[in-house]
Amino acid sequence: MPQSFDASRSLTALEQDNTIVAVFEMSKAKWLIAALVPGFKRQPLNKIDADAPSLLKLLQRWRDEAGQAGHDQADRRRL
Repeated sequence: MPQSFDASRSLTALEQDNTIVAVFEMSKAKWLIAALVPGFKRQPLNKIDADAPSLLKLLQRWRDEAGQAGHDQADRRRL
């Protein structure tokens, strides 16, 4: 009998000390980005223009700041 898919169970572990978790609210003009960033005491919330290079620049900045706080990613190819 085949097993049913259970979306509540993750097949891979989330490495909280080196994983940025970001949530996006997107409209045509602006994007709102909230995140959990390793090493941050705050939970960043930014509103940017709706454009992919701006989003990537913001995520890169957060990744660099997490690295400076001692939470460097083992695999930087994920971003």
